[in-house]
Amino acid sequence: MDARTLEVLEFDRLKELIEPLVKTPGGRRALTGLVPVSDPDEIRRRRDLSSEALVHHKEGERLGPGPLEDPDPILERLAIGGLMLEAVEIARLISIMSAADALRESMSASASRFPLLWREAGAIPDLRPVTRQIAGRIAADGRLEDTASPELARIRRRLAELEASVQRAMQEILDASADRGVLQDAYITVRGSRFVIPVRAEARSQVPGVVHGRSSTGATLFVEPLATLDANNELVSLRDEEGSETARILTAWSDLLRGMLPAIGQSCARLAALDLLGAIGAFGVAHECVAAGEPGARASIQAGLSLREVRHPMLDAGLRSSGRTPVPLTVDIESAAGALILSGPNAGGKTVALKTIGLIALMNQAGLPVPARAAILPCYALVAADIGDHQSIAESLSTFSARMVRIGTLSRTLQAPALVLLDEVGAGTDPEEAGALAVAVVDHFRRRGAAVVATTHHEELKTWAAATPGAANAAMEVDERTQQPTYRLRPGAAGRSGGIDLAGRLGLPGDIVEAARGRLSSERREAKERAARLEQMVSAQEAALADLERQRRELAARGAALEEQSRRDQEEHRLQWKKATESALASIQKAQDDLLTRISDRTTQLQVRAEARSASRALREELERQLAAPAPGEPASVTGAGTRGTLRAGQRVTVAGYKDVALVDSVDAKGRIRILIRGKRMSVAPGDLTPLETPARDSPAARRAMPPGVRFERTRQTETPVEINLIGATVEESLERLDRFLDDAWLAGHSQVRIVHGHGTGRLRAAIGKFLDAHPHVASRAHAGERSGGAGATLVTLRD
Repeated sequence: MDARTLEVLEFDRLKELIEPLVKTPGGRRALTGLVPVSDPDEIRRRRDLSSEALVHHKEGERLGPGPLEDPDPILERLAIGGLMLEAVEIARLISIMSAADALRESMSASASRFPLLWREAGAIPDLRPVTRQIAGRIAADGRLEDTASPELARIRRRLAELEASVQRAMQEILDASADRGVLQDAYITVRGSRFVIPVRAEARSQVPGVVHGRSSTGATLFVEPLATLDANNELVSLRDEEGSETARILTAWSDLLRGMLPAIGQSCARLAALDLLGAIGAFGVAHECVAAGEPGARASIQAGLSLREVRHPMLDAGLRSSGRTPVPLTVDIESAAGALILSGPNAGGKTVALKTIGLIALMNQAGLPVPARAAILPCYALVAADIGDHQSIAESLSTFSARMVRIGTLSRTLQAPALVLLDEVGAGTDPEEAGALAVAVVDHFRRRGAAVVATTHHEELKTWAAATPGAANAAMEVDERTQQPTYRLRPGAAGRSGGIDLAGRLGLPGDIVEAARGRLSSERREAKERAARLEQMVSAQEAALADLERQRRELAARGAALEEQSRRDQEEHRLQWKKATESALASIQKAQDDLLTRISDRTTQLQVRAEARSASRALREELERQLAAPAPGEPASVTGAGTRGTLRAGQRVTVAGYKDVALVDSVDAKGRIRILIRGKRMSVAPGDLTPLETPARDSPAARRAMPPGVRFERTRQTETPVEINLIGATVEESLERLDRFLDDAWLAGHSQVRIVHGHGTGRLRAAIGKFLDAHPHVASRAHAGERSGGAGATLVTLRD
């Protein structure tokens, strides 16, 4: 991207807003290197990643590691062959590697929701085989723990034993010399890695040993008693061994890490990238950003841009910090080679609008979410801006000259699709020539395939925009009552400059202001008055349209509320009716059970129970059908585009893709249909249903239909036997088992079953025959043939 454009649009200041949200030195370096790019695939990759990071942060999760040390200096030292890292350096590197492993593991749990972020985190190499060998073996102060090696543990155990022995021996000497005036103080200290005691100089001869130093006054000598000389010697030797073992361990660990250097470097790079993505997500949430989209299914060279309520991020942050609210900007450029001419008063916000459009485009090119309600932006090959005063005394360039040089450079380097931003194009020369030059420059870039946004005070450029296909005017709004800018952009209108009015508001003496107005030609004054009246008319029309839109929304909301209330009332009515019917059925069932308990004859009781169950089932069917019927005011039926008839609650239908017959459960006010099939309710489109002729309620087909609310389905024939053996059971047990068997067989769709009861006394056979004659599922019965059991079995034909 053009370096001058990055400077004038303050892209580095934008990164300063993100920088406090970065947690690691690597993340900060990645942010420093973040620049807009022009490759569409790279833009999309970055944009998709930041979009996932934005959603990830909205869900309350912080992407990336916490604060970490900078690994780069350690990795640079590790790259030197044979160099031994210090224990603290190794500990820091292990901490970074462990953080990378932990981040990869934590992101794996959300891989399906955030596949792109997981691709980044999943690319972190698994360094656990190395970290497990070293982690926890270096103390916070950089000292190796005893667990670093068995040899180190042995040496330190012996050191501890010897130190305790030496100190006990010295303590005995101190205790023995306490009353003889030999000691300066009764304590043990260390000189030159050896334990010593402080002895008065004049009493030197009374404590045999080696002098290892004296105090600054010379009054105290630090003496190692002869009794501890050998132990101290061994201590010194052991400390040397400890140092050698420590160096050996650190060298081995350094070599181990050196062998993993590429993987460690890759882990650190991924950590930095994810840390930056986490900061981008946090920035996006804090500034209410959205992920930008592309026009026309990625037809980035076919369409222009569309920005809805965008805000300049730095201006937004500054205003919010002082408790003020920014005025958002809505901008449309219909084609990739379109032009938008911004006009209006000085200090009305034209340049800020221009910079906002440019910075939003740069943010999109860098793959960042943008502060807006919605944003559609192409992937530009070039974003270029000519904003500000480029005069150079050193190069003998005036403002006009410098700007023409800049525009000439942009023209030579232009590559479509491009976005070109021009502030006060043509300014700095004769007004008539400036207007002609402004039109020529804007039209030149437009014809070269660039989208152009330009600010101007020239009437020629406004007139050109109004008359040229693909070009449009937009005006910075001014409050008609106060004549103060509102900083809102009004599309389709050309704004008035109002320079004389602004000069008066800024304190220019009134006589000068009036003299200036008097020097305007009458034609110019009339044109300005007409423009002012037109602006007032546009404002009034916009206000009227806004009022109509408000009324439409209010009516739509009121209608939706009434519809929702009606739906709730109907649902409440159904629930109350259902509760009442359930209560009534429960009361009927209780009364029925009470009555049955009074029947003393068990056979008669079972027969009556079967008849009662059938009647209860029929009653429930009828109540459920009534409950599924349309409520008052609800349509009783609906005809779908693909149906062959009218659908209504209780209607038997077939469903596309299913062999089973279904029952229409309900048809709501909007024509949505719920059916009952296989014991479950589901919503279907009317076009998927074909009505069946509704049979008479007493017909076998009507009895087979499953009413709403019944939660069962027929089992397959292979799951229910076609024969029951009752030999050996009592009459009561046999009739109970037979009743359940007949229910299961009928539900399974069996047409005939066999009951084996044996010959016996004939009592069981007679009771079963009487029971079958009264059973609702039985169509007929007969003795089995000789080959099927003869009189010892009964064949039963079931109703359809």
